Amino acid sequence: MTVESPSIRRRAFVVMPFGEKDVPKKISNDAQPSSLSAESPSLKVNFDQIYTFLLKPALEKAGCQPFRADEETAAGDIRRDMFFELATADFVVADVSILNANVFYELGVRHAVGPRGVVCVHAGWSNRPFDIAPDRTFAYDGKLFEPGTQRGADWEKRLQAAVDALAETLNKAIAADAATEGSPVYASLPKLRPVDASKIEIPKTTYFDNIARDWADRVAVARRGGHPEDILTLASDVPTPYHRRRLLRDCARALVDLSRFQQAQDVLQELLAMAPPDFDTRCLLALVLIRLAKVSQAEQMLTALAAERPGDAEAQGLLGRVYKDLWRSTWEKETNGDSKLNVALGKAARLAKSIESYNVAVRADLSSYWNGINVVTLARLLLHLAVTTGKKVPAISVDDLDDLAVVVQVAARNKLKDSSDVIWAKATLGELALVQGRAAEAEDWYLQAVAEPAVTSFNVRSMLEQVEMLAALDLQAEAAARVGSVLRDRGREFPPLEPAFRKVAVASGHMIDKPGRKPERFPESKSEAVRQLIRAQLGEWQIGQGDLAVCGGARGADILFAEEALRRGAKVRLMLALPVEKFIEASVWLPAGKWAERFHDLLPQCEVVCQDDRLGPPQNQDAVFARTNLWMLNTARVEAAEVSRLYALLVWDENPKGDGPGGTADFASRAGSTGASLRIINPTTLSS
Repeated sequence: MTVESPSIRRRAFVVMPFGEKDVPKKISNDAQPSSLSAESPSLKVNFDQIYTFLLKPALEKAGCQPFRADEETAAGDIRRDMFFELATADFVVADVSILNANVFYELGVRHAVGPRGVVCVHAGWSNRPFDIAPDRTFAYDGKLFEPGTQRGADWEKRLQAAVDALAETLNKAIAADAATEGSPVYASLPKLRPVDASKIEIPKTTYFDNIARDWADRVAVARRGGHPEDILTLASDVPTPYHRRRLLRDCARALVDLSRFQQAQDVLQELLAMAPPDFDTRCLLALVLIRLAKVSQAEQMLTALAAERPGDAEAQGLLGRVYKDLWRSTWEKETNGDSKLNVALGKAARLAKSIESYNVAVRADLSSYWNGINVVTLARLLLHLAVTTGKKVPAISVDDLDDLAVVVQVAARNKLKDSSDVIWAKATLGELALVQGRAAEAEDWYLQAVAEPAVTSFNVRSMLEQVEMLAALDLQAEAAARVGSVLRDRGREFPPLEPAFRKVAVASGHMIDKPGRKPERFPESKSEAVRQLIRAQLGEWQIGQGDLAVCGGARGADILFAEEALRRGAKVRLMLALPVEKFIEASVWLPAGKWAERFHDLLPQCEVVCQDDRLGPPQNQDAVFARTNLWMLNTARVEAAEVSRLYALLVWDENPKGDGPGGTADFASRAGSTGASLRIINPTTLSS
């Protein structure tokens, strides 16, 4: 059974009995237990085993990071740490199989601090108390853990089925959580406000703050380096649930800065699935939808946001952008200059609507110079169309345009020393000078704007779109053309927006077995047969010059794939989980054979990137190989022009239990969600 889990792992704090506990003995183990008499005999069940063998793997399969209070290794106040988890975890999973006082106390705390994010599970050993009896709970097969149960192959099969079933249930519950109010406290008391976890001040939050700052610095480095694949991987590896919303928004904004709008949309939609969906995130998503030319969706979203917060400068300004884009789309494909002008004027009602929306935005916040400059520019453009064509234009309610231009100039100049605003402030002053006919001044401001160290391709593209609009409709056309040339020159310094490769193939698989490994997965004797199949598959996919091959560099599948891809003329990118020497020791060297030599031969022929250098070490070092799998697949997604040109090859024995997080089974699960064309080579079925 395949469980589609979120790419961003939720923190799940598991509240349950610890160790062996007495539970009422029943003849049957029904999902909805019947009443038991006080004289019912009891049996002992080990709840730690339930966590280890069922709850933890099911939660991991559902895309969560499970955590119990007894897993806290740092010294500190146990109760305080427990309360912190109850207040901040994405989900609290409570096992209410028996009437355990601690479980119900902690469940009550979670119900009090927030309206949602609670999942109750049970094995059916006792009735639920009255206060939670109406609430949904999800059953698991408690018989698996009752004393006397034989734990052979049949038990393993039943256990795996139980893990799969519970993972599927949890995944659906997580997906539905944003639309539900699971806490009976909040359901019964309308308008009760949840706890603001961001105001918590304890040593643990200071520790998390430091981790979050380091992580945010990594995202900033990835943005400056033009590596959206790094940002996507970091987004799936947010170090603390405490900061998740802010950090994921940082990721989305960084992807927008790199003009990777589809990937930004993916992150934002994941973020919005975390209840409650906040206003700022929805505004950012609307901007992304505009850039993806999904203007109808953006208009619908922004209209709702504007109604939710009447006069909000951000939402109203973005709505103005939607109407501007709708207007622009009606004339920009016209090839004749006069036709452009006539069509632009004929559809000027949309332009007027854009001006009105921007005008509402700037009147709500006079410091929002980005809204004000659009009113000034578009109003002058509307007047220019009227003068040029000699025709009437729609009326707009802006009778103080010159005064507004002064307000825009003052507001923008006030931001020239603000590092977060200086680029847009200089671009605004350049655009104002341009539409007012001061060509030399305009060019100077734009040169200053694009010379800022933090300037991004998104900044430059946005400036260029506005300038090209003026040139296309012959408003200050000569000056606009000169500015456009400056912006295009700067834009060429960024990585190309279009993928650089025709096709992308990504590979992973088992390493060559160590001597004496049982059962065998990929013995040395099968390497030539696997090589031949890899060669044939790359030929079938026609991977060659102009294509990218991505793999991890380990002995066996990775090295064979890299050698064959190079032989066909493809560029090979080795993405190493560890620094080179440590990687050789962990994943390349064998006492016999020449895998280490072959690895060293590959290094000068390939692009080599190391996870530690690009992403920094993961919080959990055990996750280093799992994160590399995700990093490789994110790289393939980013570099492929479209999913139809994305290919994945696995050398795998097809054992779904695999070798844990970061193994080939883990890669297979992740690769299946990319939509890539997938080919599996099973060494155990091949002749030597």
